[in-house]
Amino acid sequence: MADRYERDSSSYDRALGFFDAVYGFSLTLLVTTIDVTGTATWQSPYALISNNGGELLSFGISFIVIAVFWRNNHHMIGRLAALDGPTITANIVVMGLVVFIPFTTDAIGDPQLQQLALPTALYAVNVALCIIASVIMFQIAVSRGLTDNPVPKRVRKAQIIDGLSAPAVFLLSVPVTYWAVATWQDSSAGKLFWLLLFITGPIIGRWSARIEAADTAVSADA
Repeated sequence: MADRYERDSSSYDRALGFFDAVYGFSLTLLVTTIDVTGTATWQSPYALISNNGGELLSFGISFIVIAVFWRNNHHMIGRLAALDGPTITANIVVMGLVVFIPFTTDAIGDPQLQQLALPTALYAVNVALCIIASVIMFQIAVSRGLTDNPVPKRVRKAQIIDGLSAPAVFLLSVPVTYWAVATWQDSSAGKLFWLLLFITGPIIGRWSARIEAADTAVSADA
């Protein structure tokens, strides 16, 4: 039988501390993707943005992405009464994909690579896999009875659909990126495709929340 680490145990705290440290390290590592050289770049804000605007924008995007990942992971772990071996292993897989984000961030911010599709496509796949791995991690925890309260099947399905909506946008951006590069020699269209998240995310999120709220109301009446 797999070891089970209850929320108030030192083993649980050590695992949680490790997860948080990896997110913090990944956020810190992002600054290495900004390469500002030469005195001309520091002459004015305009020069700085002109020469390193792509890197600064990529840094900002990835900082938000990793911060959101940490917040969601914190929320999911907060719903667990315990951790066990498989759940910790699943979290480590998520950590491995998160640590890879600074590498792909460096590629999408490099001005010499904007005419290539692979950097943007690889970044999109990296982020999509991070989200998918997080969804799988939480579902493993649910299936192993580690949550504070049992999660009904209907709510689990809604949560999975909600969780997979964002990676779907990122994965769909891959063919868009290759098409844009083949047509205009520019990968920007793939990045602009990510803006769909501001539409699909709230819509599907509210739908999932209604499903969970309705199930909670039914349980309370019962």
